[in-house]
Amino acid sequence: MTKHEGGFLTAVAVLLSLAVVALGAFLLHSVTSSQVPDGVELAEKDDGLEPKSFDAYTWAELAEVAQLISSAPTDGDARVIAEKYGVSVGDTRSLALEDGRQVSVTVVGMRADTTAEGSLAGLTLMMSPISLQPMNSTDTNAGGWESSELRSWLAGEGRGLLPDELSDVLITVVKRTNNVGVTSDASSVTETEDALWLFSGSEVCGTITWFVDEYGEEPNYHTGYVDFVPYDELLSSEGEQYEYFRDAGVTPSADPSGVLELAYGGSATSWWYRSSYPYTFTGDDASFFFQVMSSGYPATTGLASVPSGVTAGFCL
Repeated sequence: MTKHEGGFLTAVAVLLSLAVVALGAFLLHSVTSSQVPDGVELAEKDDGLEPKSFDAYTWAELAEVAQLISSAPTDGDARVIAEKYGVSVGDTRSLALEDGRQVSVTVVGMRADTTAEGSLAGLTLMMSPISLQPMNSTDTNAGGWESSELRSWLAGEGRGLLPDELSDVLITVVKRTNNVGVTSDASSVTETEDALWLFSGSEVCGTITWFVDEYGEEPNYHTGYVDFVPYDELLSSEGEQYEYFRDAGVTPSADPSGVLELAYGGSATSWWYRSSYPYTFTGDDASFFFQVMSSGYPATTGLASVPSGVTAGFCL
């Protein structure tokens, strides 16, 4: 090999090395670019909606934000979008009802409910009590939430209390509830589809231990040898605890942050869960639904015919 040939081959080798380096840099850039959260791209594609504070959005605009959150490929991407648009769990705003009353509306979850079509609802929100109503006109919990008169009231007169701009963007979601009443059978938990609904005990408090806390885990003489564990398991299957309540430290027996202490007309009030009291002591006292006490304590019972606060949930 001549001296000139050696120089030529050296130059070729240098050029090939530079090409490999350039190709590597290109591939690294491509990989890095592909790792940009899809949520960022989704948010950037929407140039018709300007970020605002949570309480400054119209309900139609907030529904658009919720749709972007719903459409994100992952929960992480959804959080990126929510942050871009200034929406967080725990955000609160006021709402003027059609009867002139003002209530508060709080974000309690993101992508936490399934729509009737099978997708994820972007936002789940809670209204402070919009009315005082009984669950039923008589003292019965037969048929549970599904057959309750309060469910029908919410779908009609209750929804009529909302301004049209909010009512028009509500999304129907699937709720799981004991729709029998008195039972320990897990198959009694079935689905309904609702645009306005009451929260269940487990959606607020997490895994329910109300019966075990009171009667213990083992059947004994003092409780008539009744196994109360299945009743807690039944109540615990009525939906997952929402992020807002979990972050606030709500448990079946505690509300350390006071988020459950709600008012109607300026006075503290108890408010309904959609959860039936599933046990009867005498056989003819199937008359109760669970409630939050007016003090904010997470669990008590109320006769179905006695009015209590209607704390409604909805999704966008």
